[in-house]
Amino acid sequence: MHQQHKTCSRRHFLAGLSAIATLTPVLPASFTRSAKADAPKRVVIADGALAETALAMGIVPLAMADVPGYRAWVQEPKVPEQVINLGARFQPSLERLAQLDPDLILTSSFYANQYSRLSDLAPIEKIDIYSSSKTPFLNAMAAAQKIAEVTGHPGTAEILISDTLSRIDQASRELTSSRASSILVTSMLSPRHMRVYGQNSLMQDVIDRLPVKNAWTGPTNHWGFATVTIDQIAQYSNAALIAIKPVPDNVDRAIVHSPILSELPSIKRFGLITMPPVATFGGLFAAGRFSDLLANAMTSQGAAHGEIAS
Repeated sequence: MHQQHKTCSRRHFLAGLSAIATLTPVLPASFTRSAKADAPKRVVIADGALAETALAMGIVPLAMADVPGYRAWVQEPKVPEQVINLGARFQPSLERLAQLDPDLILTSSFYANQYSRLSDLAPIEKIDIYSSSKTPFLNAMAAAQKIAEVTGHPGTAEILISDTLSRIDQASRELTSSRASSILVTSMLSPRHMRVYGQNSLMQDVIDRLPVKNAWTGPTNHWGFATVTIDQIAQYSNAALIAIKPVPDNVDRAIVHSPILSELPSIKRFGLITMPPVATFGGLFAAGRFSDLLANAMTSQGAAHGEIAS
């Protein structure tokens, strides 16, 4: 019954989209749709998930916060070289921002106080993906629509939404032959500690649309993760352990040499399955990218190590 409801809801959602002839991949380099003539030209983005979403719709900002961090931890869509780095999200150079004379500043409530002094200089639009509603995927769709609206790029959000749903559908088909029926999605912090993602996370919302289950059903914070020890996940022997890169060097060494990590039941059975960087607190593009990477990791990368789920 639950699966039927999800299918019907998705069909209803797609029916409400404007007609799109093809599911064209959303890549800034090949994006050709023009902005409205009166669209803001000098857009500054101070939140990584919003920046990722804008770039995926072909909207290149004048400046972004923490460009080096984005390139290390998010990677895709790529940040063009001409985008100016504003520094840390919590410590932006307000003087530099004023000199840039932006037409619009996009941020989330989490960072908004850092930019409130500039409200007389440029409109500040707050757009939240992670909120008390605990529905990041739905919020990410709404965020894409809002970004398209306020930057004067009509229609771009519908293309990104459609492309993301198509990618998740493709991942779902590929994962029907997954070698494990349940997973633990983690960011490794040390040989004994990790973040594990569950309810309230974007990854959970994507997993709910796939034929695998998230083994972690424990409590999570506002961002959808819990920081746990190896002992806390040792019981999940039937779940494949997914580690989002970068994985610390000492963790790699511990898998080979540590009697604790190397003997973890899930690692003994499936190996440690690594995944290229993806925005764990990202937006709509990250949802599609996560589904792609998960399907690839589960069906190819580690298949030689572990068992194939029946």
